Amino acid sequence: MICNNCNHRFRGNFCSQCGQKAEVERFDMRSIGAEAYNFVRSIVVLFFQTGYRLTVSAPQHLQTFLFKDRNYLLPSIEYLLFSGTVVSILTIKFNFFQTGYNQIDPMAQMLFLSTETFIFLNHFFAYTEQYSSLTNILSIPCFTICSYLIFYKEKYTLGEHLIVNTYIAAQQALFLLILFPVILFIPSWKGYVLDGYIVASIGYNCWVYYGLFPEGKWWSAFKVAVCVFLAYIVGLLFNLCIYSLILPYKKLIDPFV
Repeated sequence: MICNNCNHRFRGNFCSQCGQKAEVERFDMRSIGAEAYNFVRSIVVLFFQTGYRLTVSAPQHLQTFLFKDRNYLLPSIEYLLFSGTVVSILTIKFNFFQTGYNQIDPMAQMLFLSTETFIFLNHFFAYTEQYSSLTNILSIPCFTICSYLIFYKEKYTLGEHLIVNTYIAAQQALFLLILFPVILFIPSWKGYVLDGYIVASIGYNCWVYYGLFPEGKWWSAFKVAVCVFLAYIVGLLFNLCIYSLILPYKKLIDPFV
């Protein structure tokens, strides 16, 4: 038999040179439906497997993915886009973070800021709340650079740091997604739930770094704390710069203005 793909002569059901099937099935609605179902099923199953593995033992499973089996977890970009997109839709629709800002003048006096500056910062933080997934994604390069510079002795490449921090951001979005029913059905708990989520997100970030970059118990813990603190500060400043650049178009993107 001659292969339809590479013209190689072979015997059996598959080409021994390129792996092409001996007989290519014609497309019909049944085969298309089966193919779509298997694709969606594999993605959904791997998504939940990834979420579970990164919840119970993220450092070990990330090392397995980076150095042994690239099919062990859903690719980081797909995982981030899926969880981030769902969170963005729910955040905008149900105002997850919208708290409403007031008492501008007393707070401005306490922080020695002008009223105009404090109003600007209020609008900025309202923007970061409304578009939390976007600001988290924009912060990933900041976390990547900080972790790469502080843990450079661990000999992880810059690309591997990027993958790790992308998974962390996606997992944090998944945690918020899990908390959505509580916020939706018990609105009075919203503030406590979100405060707990922020603390848990920071703790999760520290836990993953501590497990991936061991340099001695106390020294590693200190470096993790410094890295996470600096990364959040740099990410905040970076998002503030982005917001300043798009400020002329704020009426198109900022519902609080």
